[in-house]
Amino acid sequence: MMRARHFIAVALLLALPGIAVADIATSQALQQALQRLEKAQRSGPPIPPATLSGLHSSLRMMTRDQVNPVLFQVDRAIFNARLAGLSEQRQQVTEQDRFNGLRHQVQSLTRQYQALQNEYGKLREQLASKTMSGARIQHLQAEIQQQQGAMPIPGVTATPLTTQPGYSKALTVYAQVRAASDGVHVTMPVNSLFSSDARLSTSGKQRLQAISGILKQTTASEILVRVAPQPLGANVATQRAETILRTLRHDGIPGTVLALATGLGLSSGTAELLLVNASPTP
Repeated sequence: MMRARHFIAVALLLALPGIAVADIATSQALQQALQRLEKAQRSGPPIPPATLSGLHSSLRMMTRDQVNPVLFQVDRAIFNARLAGLSEQRQQVTEQDRFNGLRHQVQSLTRQYQALQNEYGKLREQLASKTMSGARIQHLQAEIQQQQGAMPIPGVTATPLTTQPGYSKALTVYAQVRAASDGVHVTMPVNSLFSSDARLSTSGKQRLQAISGILKQTTASEILVRVAPQPLGANVATQRAETILRTLRHDGIPGTVLALATGLGLSSGTAELLLVNASPTP
């Protein structure tokens, strides 16, 4: 292929008149232009037909006008401009290819990141569900037996208020407080919190805000939110418990320690916060 191109270039030089009388510098310049075109054809992707035709046209004009130095310089400038344009086109193509490659990499990494985020979310949901289920199983029997007046379960005994942490006394301003081996029970009448089915009253919001400020002094590993089943239905009790949980979280209680628990075993018309493993903040 290289020999064929060289033969064509030589034939192009010899086929046109006037070459014999051209000076040596002009002939050398023409030969260099041919070599540059051959190098461009060898070292890169195929030259577009229209661009290649323009370069050949410039070479023919340079060959024809080599006996006229002024015209030859004009033809040479046109050839150089077309060759420079070819180089710029190739550079743009290379940069575009590189950009497309980087874009594909970014898209791939974005998909991987999204998949990991989804997996992380599922794992968090599974952990939260497992934690909540464990807490319900642990306390359900004690709650039912306490409500029915049964004998206390071994290891679940009440603790006098005088032996409770200091924050428990502060809580008594807003709720009834009872300490047991399963945690500190903070009990309030539901009607002291809600003005409708699941909407807190103004005084209820203030009460929960004050309780949240006190609870921040504890290091409870878990705070279970419970509402006794309501005459309006168990769904209303669940909605009210969720409202209390969201309010506590909004008032600064970390969501990682908050969880819903069944209200079975509570006295009718009451809501309770069960502080598990609660102790004063050092």
